[in-house]
Amino acid sequence: MYKDNFIKMLKMARKSSLIGIGISLTFMLAFYESPITLYTLIGYIVFGSLVGFFISLTLGLVNYISFSNKNTHISLQIIITYILSFIIFYIIALPFAYIQGLSKTTLVYIALGNAVASVMVYLFFANIHEKEERIKLEQENKELAIIEERNRIARELHDSVSQNLFGINLNLNTLNYLLEHNPEKSKHMIKQLQEMIQEVQAEMRLMIYELKPLDLSKRGFLETIENLITLFKKRYNLVISFSLIGNEDFIDNEIQLTLYRIIQEALNNIVKHANASKIQISLQLQEDNIHLSIHDDGEGFNLEEIDKNNSFGILGMEERIAQIKGKLLIESTVGEGTTIQAII
Repeated sequence: MYKDNFIKMLKMARKSSLIGIGISLTFMLAFYESPITLYTLIGYIVFGSLVGFFISLTLGLVNYISFSNKNTHISLQIIITYILSFIIFYIIALPFAYIQGLSKTTLVYIALGNAVASVMVYLFFANIHEKEERIKLEQENKELAIIEERNRIARELHDSVSQNLFGINLNLNTLNYLLEHNPEKSKHMIKQLQEMIQEVQAEMRLMIYELKPLDLSKRGFLETIENLITLFKKRYNLVISFSLIGNEDFIDNEIQLTLYRIIQEALNNIVKHANASKIQISLQLQEDNIHLSIHDDGEGFNLEEIDKNNSFGILGMEERIAQIKGKLLIESTVGEGTTIQAII
């Protein structure tokens, strides 16, 4: 890991040396009054490459050693960057200044100006690095959510669909015997098989519905939620009441999608963990206030004992609501059920 980081810093320093050469040659063309000779050109190229390389490498090392702590204040980073850039430039430029006949006072001013430029470049790259880290973190969270969703679907396929198909297969084998020896009983067996097949179909429809990309503009926000609730009612034999106050036109597609996914995730969690029979969902839509409430009569849980980092359902809901600058509130009492509120 240390080796990889150092190699990365060397590559960045090498690129910075090219930037340094460009700046050095620009300075030479702008301010050099005497005729430019081959030695002068080589001197400026060497000077620019050395300054760019060593300033970049030093700042990279300091950033890796000292600034790995995210609590380090930006002012301290700027101060250290400025001081180091000034010192490195002054040391490298000293022999070149002597050759060119520049006074130390002039060199100090040039070094101070270069330090300002180095700080600006440092802040630019630091901003890019921060954005890359944020994108990387978001990608990792998405990958974790995908893995968790795959695991959930695999568990449900095994626990429900696979078991039902196994039962259907056994009943079909029995049905052959009953058709020959007990036709009356075979009618009851056929009815059982039909019910099991209907259950498998409902299970598969729910999974397909959850996995399909959601386009609320085609189906409508209210219709999509009602379809989801209907599927959960049929599949899990739940009593679910849904009330909507307000107009869905008040909210844009991003908020609609977020609210839908929160309802979907909450229903999944209730089915998996709550052992509930009744669920109440209420949604209030106003221009300046959006309030979603989901209450179940399940077993409940202790909020202090739950690990959100290992509970991708709750973590996913919190991340979704945070993206639209809302907040998620969870109230739960063991034996009395759970209430989830999303406020925007």
